[in-house]
Order: sequence, then structure tokens, then C-alpha cells
Amino acid sequence: MRPALVAGAWAATLIGAALALGMGVPVLRAEALASRSDAPLRVRFENRPAWMNDGELGPLADTVGEHMRGSPMDRTGLSAAKDALMNTGWFEEVTQVRRSGDDEVTVEATWAIPFAVVREGGYDHLVDTQGRLLPRCYRPGTAPRGFIRIEGVTQARPITYGTPWPGEDMGSAMALARLIDERPWRSQVAWIELGETAKDGCLRMKTSRGCTVKWGRAPGREGAAEVPARQKLEYLGWLNDHYGRIDAGCEDQLDLLSDYATVR
Repeated sequence: MRPALVAGAWAATLIGAALALGMGVPVLRAEALASRSDAPLRVRFENRPAWMNDGELGPLADTVGEHMRGSPMDRTGLSAAKDALMNTGWFEEVTQVRRSGDDEVTVEATWAIPFAVVREGGYDHLVDTQGRLLPRCYRPGTAPRGFIRIEGVTQARPITYGTPWPGEDMGSAMALARLIDERPWRSQVAWIELGETAKDGCLRMKTSRGCTVKWGRAPGREGAAEVPARQKLEYLGWLNDHYGRIDAGCEDQLDLLSDYATVR
């Protein structure tokens, strides 16, 4: 009888412990979820780019904080904060939003890269390398010189940040802007002009001296009688090397479409 009594006692003990654990864990979890620290939340953005200033970083931290009002054990806020950050337009991807301390949250993300401005409605609106609208705009003439400007777009800007600016002409302008971005003469191009693109399909570049460079169709989409983009770049490079400018001798328009570039 003694072994049976011992076994029964152990079984009763284990059952009691299991019942206590089953009732206690939910209570502890509920208490933990309900608890929150009164300390201010610190939001740390990994790989913060140099161009992101404190004035614009603050609202991003506030966006995270709005979703992190609960307990550190509550993961719902982390997911909501991740989605909210993507909706700001500043990121290509938000990899993770995680608790790195009771009062600290770390954001791991790939930032969008500011690249160009599009003039519309009296302002220059910033877009990234893919033509997606970013939440920053400038009064005419105040944008940093490193951003090429695009004028004459036919479609209105998107209503949400992080969305590509619509229009085939805008896509063509962005392709040209990316193509010339690393050229040594890039700073001589004041803007890419789309005002006449709807009529003849041709892109135009305006130089800082007022010359119009008739580029032609978008790179890689040239017409049958049109020279490829590589040849156009070589000719502009030759002009820059020999005359110090890509618009050397140009008073009106430089036409790059054919084998015989013409200057007016």
C-alpha cells in the first residue's frame, strides 16, 4: 500500500502544480500587459542617413511612440508601428521594429534615397530614385543643388507618400536622370523638360546657360532612326572634354537624335 500512497501523493502534487501554473500564468501575463513604464520612450533608427534631419526624424519617432503605449510584452504595437512607418514614405522597407529595452525601441529599415525634385503647383516635390513621392518639398530655387529638377509633367503628384509619380513621361524623365547622374558634366544640366514630350515623344534637357539639349526618347526606347543613349553620352562627353561644357557653341538647341548632332 505504501508505494501506491506515495505515487498518489506525487500525482496529486503534480496536478495541483499544473492547476496553479495554469491559473497563475494568465494572471501574470495580464498584469504584465497592463503594466507600462512612465519613462519616455526612446526610438533608435539604425543606419540613419546624414540627410535626415532631427526636425523630420522627430515625427517618425512619434509615429512609433503612438503605437507603443502598452506593455513591453505586447507585440501588437510593434507590428502597427512597422506598418505606420512604411506609410510615411521615407522607407523602401522596414525590416523590423523591436524592443531593445523597456523604454527603447530600435527600427531596422532601408531608407528611401532622395534623388530629384518635380516642379508642380509652385513647389519642387522631392522623389526618390524610383520616382516615388517623399514627404518633403521646396519653394522654387531652394532645393539642394544635387537634386536634378523635372518640369512639365502631365500627371498630378500622388496623394500618398511612397507612391510612384504617375505618367509615362515621368518614368522616361527618371530613366534619363538616373543615366546622367554620375556623369562629370551632370551639374551643367539645370532641369529635364517634358513640356513638348507629349507632341513628339522626345525628352529635353535645359543647361545652366539656357541651351536646350534635345535628347530624344527614353534611354533604351529609341526610335529606329535614333542613335542609342550610349552614343549620345559619348558626344556630350566629347563636347565637355574639348570645350569645357556640353552646350559649347549652343545658342538655342543641340539635337542629339541622329548621327550628325546639330547645333542652332
